[in-house]
Amino acid sequence: MDSGASHSFIASHFASCLNVSPDCMPYVLDVSTPTGGSMYTDSVYRDCEISMARVTVHVDLIVLPIHDFDVILGMDWLSAYRACMDCYNKTVDFCLPDGTAVQFKGNKGFLTPIISFIRASRYLEEGGSSGCE
Repeated sequence: MDSGASHSFIASHFASCLNVSPDCMPYVLDVSTPTGGSMYTDSVYRDCEISMARVTVHVDLIVLPIHDFDVILGMDWLSAYRACMDCYNKTVDFCLPDGTAVQFKGNKGFLTPIISFIRASRYLEEGGSSGCE
């Protein structure tokens, strides 16, 4: 789930495993990346069924050539399901169409050090020299 993403996305490599073909959008979507680049797409899988901890939800997933994630649920999905994110407690509360309240709880932290995508990109642009060797 990404509150910074306006739309919901599916990685093209992950989408290739589906047994259906995407629809063609009537326009080409220009998606800005955190590193300042752009990705273009006109393919969408409409009304996809996703199961999270045995809870089924539906979402339109736009195909993008991303590699770090299989699916990103963006603001379109978060707002449709009236989601409330609590970053400190790593929970997302949302409502199903029938009014049922659901809470998704993330893990309690990371066991290994993680470097952000933006920081990693800058590190690579600088030739891998962090000055910490």
